[in-house]
Amino acid sequence: MKATIIQANFAKALNSVSRVVSNRTTLPVLNNVLIEAKDGKLNMSATDLEIAISAKIIGKVDSDGIITIPARLLSDFVLNNKDKSIDISLNGLNLNLKSEHFEANIKGIDAEEFPTIPASDKKSFVKIKTTELTEAIRKVSFAAANDDTRPVLAGVLFKFTDKELLLAATDSYRLAEAKIDVAEIKEEKEIIVPARTLNELNRVLSSVELDGEVEIVIDETQIFFTVADIRLVSRLIEGSFPNYNQIIPESSKISLSADIAETLSALKMSALFAKDIANNIKLHIKKGELIIKSAAGESGDTTSKINADTSGGDLEIAFNARYLIDVMNILSGKKVEMKFNDDSSPCIISCDKDKNYLYLAMPLKTDN
Repeated sequence: MKATIIQANFAKALNSVSRVVSNRTTLPVLNNVLIEAKDGKLNMSATDLEIAISAKIIGKVDSDGIITIPARLLSDFVLNNKDKSIDISLNGLNLNLKSEHFEANIKGIDAEEFPTIPASDKKSFVKIKTTELTEAIRKVSFAAANDDTRPVLAGVLFKFTDKELLLAATDSYRLAEAKIDVAEIKEEKEIIVPARTLNELNRVLSSVELDGEVEIVIDETQIFFTVADIRLVSRLIEGSFPNYNQIIPESSKISLSADIAETLSALKMSALFAKDIANNIKLHIKKGELIIKSAAGESGDTTSKINADTSGGDLEIAFNARYLIDVMNILSGKKVEMKFNDDSSPCIISCDKDKNYLYLAMPLKTDN
């Protein structure tokens, strides 16, 4: 292997693929990045056996070759190297990296020990605007469960219907749903993608041009996301996603509309005093105002008041503060709309400028 690569391109590709490098000591090769020089490009891949990311870099390739190199050491060398280009050459299992001011030799592991990165011969299932997919993932994935006790709850539902993609996630205490208009879809399909996969995808997409498209390919057990010269492959989660539509109220008795920034500030203030009482806060909805309180705990208590347009009467209802703060942080409009029925029914939260988004939070049971 012998090639010359622009340092900025090298660093960008390494930053994308090294996110999924495993820390498993039982399989040292998973700590490495696979580097292959072939057909005038440098291909780099990394995997933790659940997610794999590959990136291609255009460079001057004088001879082909393949090796795996410790990801952290390689990344540190390339990222701290401010020279314009880096020459790489392979001698056995040693990779030599040389630039104008720096030179290093890094010992690698034979590429034959590296897991095979999955490929698919399936045709493109759909293409989605990068900005729209990124935004939908951001608004939904945080509602997925953080553990694998029930694997389907650690994933995000992708439901493809005629000219629409619906994303939904729930940890059984809250639900987030976003819809994207897409070009005609070949067939209706439902799959569950690990939330961690989508969070990694969004980190990758943050480094590419957002005016492009993400191509999605789906086979029986895996999903492939391709954007520019980067591809992410992930396993799918087996099982059926909960039928959550039955818990979404068809109507509401009480509603309010308030400034998002003011509501978020009040929620954060109450949360400061609710840490030692399981983040338990209470919302008091009265004519023309929303009052947010934290119950008396070891740290004390607090009360915040904000102006709100209300209808339907008064209500006192308790929530986990984190469930409300999380959604306020991702709403994009100026006004939050909240709908209630009683203190034991779900609250529906939406935004004045995004009618394709819905959030549901279950209230807490409290002793009055």
